[in-house]
Amino acid sequence: MSYYISRLIEASEREEAELASQKATQVEDTRERLTPLQDRLARLLATIPAEVLAGGVSLSALQVGLKGRWRGSCHPGELGVALRKAGFVRRRQWSDDDGFRSLWFPTEK
Repeated sequence: MSYYISRLIEASEREEAELASQKATQVEDTRERLTPLQDRLARLLATIPAEVLAGGVSLSALQVGLKGRWRGSCHPGELGVALRKAGFVRRRQWSDDDGFRSLWFPTEK
């Protein structure tokens, strides 16, 4: 009988630890979503190598790395405004063989 009780206690402790971990993850996700987009974008851009930024980044590539405020990815319009505030410029290529492409480049300082 004591073996059964000890197994129940172990299972209960594991479940409590798992719930605490899920709660911590949920709190962190909420904190991340409620952080202003400018700050989240600055953190994301800091992780991208300068060579990649100099070659241009697409809006969709950045959008994948940023969570939206309520669900999914952040809104492309809001991301475009945040990129402009961060000193990026959008350049469109219409005449390339690859078709239409729009990339964001950091402005030269």
